[in-house]
Order: sequence, then C-alpha cells, then structure tokens
Amino acid sequence: MARASALLVGLKSVDPQAYGNWDGTAGCWGCELDVDNMQRILTPLGYRIATLKTAEATHDAILASLYRAAETTVPGDIFVFYYSGHGGQQPDYDDENEQDGMDETLVAFDREVVDDKIHRALLRFKEGVRLVMISDSCNSGSNYREIRNIARERGTAFRPIAAERAERVPIKAQLIHLGGCRDGHTSAGYYGGGAFTMTLCEVWDNGSFEGSFKELHAGICDSINAAQRPQYNEYGPVGENFRNQQAFAVVCPDGAAVDLTVLELLATPANLTTAGDTHRYRFSVQHTGRYVIETVGDTDLTMSLFGPDSADVPIANDDDSGDKYNPRIAKQLEPGTYMVHIRHYNTAGGTGPYGIRVWS
Repeated sequence: MARASALLVGLKSVDPQAYGNWDGTAGCWGCELDVDNMQRILTPLGYRIATLKTAEATHDAILASLYRAAETTVPGDIFVFYYSGHGGQQPDYDDENEQDGMDETLVAFDREVVDDKIHRALLRFKEGVRLVMISDSCNSGSNYREIRNIARERGTAFRPIAAERAERVPIKAQLIHLGGCRDGHTSAGYYGGGAFTMTLCEVWDNGSFEGSFKELHAGICDSINAAQRPQYNEYGPVGENFRNQQAFAVVCPDGAAVDLTVLELLATPANLTTAGDTHRYRFSVQHTGRYVIETVGDTDLTMSLFGPDSADVPIANDDDSGDKYNPRIAKQLEPGTYMVHIRHYNTAGGTGPYGIRVWS
C-alpha cells in the first residue's frame, strides 16, 4: 500500500565539546519549532513521522534513520527528509568531486554529516519511491548532490569540474530537493523558526495551497522576507506525475493501484487534487464472507467495485450509502483480488481529501 513517512530533524544547538567550544545556538533558536511546524503540515495528510531534535540528532542517528526508511519504503511511497539547523562546508579531498571543491554538510549534534554520506543513504531507496529533501540551513543549495566518480587531477585539492569528464552515480528513486539558500550563502534564522520554513508554512496556508513542489518553491521565493535565494533541484528519474503532483500529497504515481489491507481499523488517507481523476485501489480476499468497502470524510464521492481477479467485471456501484456523502458497498465476496475505483461526484470540478477502508 502506498504510504507516506517523514524524518524531521531540528537542532537548536550542538555539543560544544565536538565543535571546539562552539554551541551553535546563534541563528538556530527556532529550529525545533520548524520541526513542529512541518509536523503540523504532514500529520493531517497521513504521514508517519519520526523526529530527531537537538541532542537526539546525532550523525549516526540521522543516517541510521535514512537507511531504515530506505528498507521500509516501497515503490509508490513518498518519504520526506527535513532538516533545520546549521549547514557547513568542508574541502572535498576524495574522488567524489564537487563543482566548488567543497562538500556541503548538515551540522549534526556531535559531528557533521557530509553530503556524500546522505547520497549513499538515498541510493538505498528503491525505484519508484518519491523522495523530498528540504534543508533550511546555510549552504543548502546542494547539500544533497549525486556523487561524481572522476579521476582527480594530481596535486590539486580543488578541481574545476568543467575540465574533467564526470560519471554520475544516480539514485534509483525520484528526488525533489528544496534548499533554503545557495551554496556559500546563509539562511536566516529567528526565535520563531527559519525564514525559509516560516515562509513555506505561510505559502502552505493551513493546507489551502494546491500547487506542485516547484510552485511551492516559487511561492516561497516571492514571499520570503530575507536576503537569501531558495533553491529547487531534481535528482534521479523524476517523472511528470511526481513533478506535477500537489506538494506532499499521498498519491499513487502513474495511475497504479494502491493496496488496501482488510480489517484495517484506520482509514487510508488520500486526496483527490485534480477534477475528474480516478483513484484505484485493490485488496485481497482470503476467505468467503461479507466485506464492507467505504470512504470517510466530507468529500462527495462515488465508488465502483470490480472482480474477482478482474479490473473489468463490475460488481457494484455506490454514491451515498455511507455516512454523509460517502459511498459504502457491503457484499458477499469470494476469494480473489478486487479493484475499487473512487471518483468525485462532481467530475467537472470536484476535489477534496478522504479516507478509504475495507473490513469484514
């Protein structure tokens, strides 16, 4: 089943013993509030959220959380990695070249996380997974960047990439990256949070924003009240469905069916963001019996049930048999795989969020 999850990291200080008596407080007063605000955006959309705040946000904990997410996500899932804190740079001495000769870093509580290590973690995500990385930090224009395998010029620590042939090592998943500023520049931070994240929340407008990530980035650029230029980049095989989908929406790309689990107590969250769209679901029946398929919420929907083991043989259609405007189908079903189609009653202009569940 397509699912949404997120890792939200925010540090209002770092361990002074790890950074030469520097505690990193200045400029990061509101980074934990940034995490709280991002959680307020993602929770209503059905995201499963893990947070790492200040002392919890160690180098190893951040990377381990990314690797864990890579193991549990499957094609169709969406995963958001958000970071609010200091961002740094350090010389790139290895063979994984940076155009500016520098590795960008996330300043974790106990030591910096180099962008190359973030790339290695994101390499583990499977093809078809949608990744969103948001960095509200200094030097965040490319604190994720695909590693380049190149031959280093002898005796030179900083190499101009234009003079050499570079072989990219791409990720398999689709990645959209939003950075608070360009590399070599700063992101403003206040007691109420980072300027980038506060502006993101302003543009989001309690969920009334319906544009894509690119349009979200444009809105932030137009509204931000700070001397920084937020960045938008794409990595991996980003498709038109992901590029054009509503920001943070839990949708299944390319019209594929979302798997539902019978006996699920909580409804699977979804959102019809485009008028006329059809959401497709499937579920498996192991034993003959009476099954109920229903939606929940305030959106006026219609439902069609097909099967068994066929996407073309209709079994039932419903409009308002459930609570409020929700469809509800209750049928005696035999073992097999069944398909469910959900559409808005107003196919010309209707959109809205809903939940769907199957129980027996």
